[in-house]
Amino acid sequence: MEDLNVELLLACSPANVGYLTDYTYYVNQGLPYVLEDGKEWSLTFVGVPRDASRGAFMTPVSSEHGSVSFADPWITDRRLWGPNWTYVGTAGVSEPPREVAACVADALRERALAEARVGLEIAAVPARTYLRLRELLPRAEFVDAASIFRDLRIVKAPEEIARLRKLAAATDRAIGVGYQALDAKCTELELQRVMATSFSENGFRFGWCSVAYGPKGTTLIEPTDRVAAPGEIVRVDLVGFYRGYFSDMSRVCAFARMPNDDSKRAHAAIFATNQKLREETGPGAKASALSRLAHDTLEAQGFAMLAAQAGHGIGRDVHEPPYLAPWDDTVLKPGMVLDLEPAMRVAGVGSVNIEDMVLITENGNEPLTNYPRELKVFGT
Repeated sequence: MEDLNVELLLACSPANVGYLTDYTYYVNQGLPYVLEDGKEWSLTFVGVPRDASRGAFMTPVSSEHGSVSFADPWITDRRLWGPNWTYVGTAGVSEPPREVAACVADALRERALAEARVGLEIAAVPARTYLRLRELLPRAEFVDAASIFRDLRIVKAPEEIARLRKLAAATDRAIGVGYQALDAKCTELELQRVMATSFSENGFRFGWCSVAYGPKGTTLIEPTDRVAAPGEIVRVDLVGFYRGYFSDMSRVCAFARMPNDDSKRAHAAIFATNQKLREETGPGAKASALSRLAHDTLEAQGFAMLAAQAGHGIGRDVHEPPYLAPWDDTVLKPGMVLDLEPAMRVAGVGSVNIEDMVLITENGNEPLTNYPRELKVFGT
């Protein structure tokens, strides 16, 4: 905050609200939802003053009352807003309906920060809410706080690493269970169901996944009711969720028998690129240099990467800094968690992608996802 010269940090995206509070409302991990009055969308702000003595605040919606009480985050100033909620058999009703911008404005006024320089998560604020904040706080100066959140979240704390490690192991397990379920009747949607069930049965939440049988994956990775033909590759890209954090990993196998030479060459190229990335990823490496390495390794084998990006950070968001891309010169440090993701789409073959979560250590990296990367046959 000192570098940006702001008196208050104000977040409103689910990822940054969750990061600052270690509280994530279970129905709001992704996109916002419309509230029960049909007029407003869910939106929570968290304000953390530079001067800790002023006290932090948060603005959950009225329907979160029980969840916030149960989670009991460290912030005690919790300003509920939204529709009235009546609890039968208890005294009174929830706090009266209010707009979220008014909650924020009141909190700043009470802290003598109505005319302060505020670091706001501008990219995440709905335009109408931003304009209302400007109206209610005409003398406040709002500046973009993206750099603060990036610096806060890019290196993970031990508790974050512990959650990501645990979730990565669950994702390994879910992919293994999915591949074991492959047979002539297993559709892409059924494969998704099996992996989602594995998460649920082991105490985790299923996020989403891509499933692509054979050449269909060249243009469509959404799971469908298609079944695999013998010799086709089966590519999955699976996301799980656990206590505010995401996993993300990909694997490729073959159904019933080994695929044709084109598919084997494509897999071998991605396998080699994934391996090279894992060998070279560590403290001191530049994200942009790793991107070039991935592209050069794949191109030397006659293939082209799907996109400029060859990987990304992961944590409270599935995709977060640093990015293994030409434009990101971030120098890797111990405690960062990355997804190494060389990927391509090949006509006649499909989607080919081996993606691994790795923790940057003092001496290199520790793979958090360890399901076998070799091309194996399932469903024989």
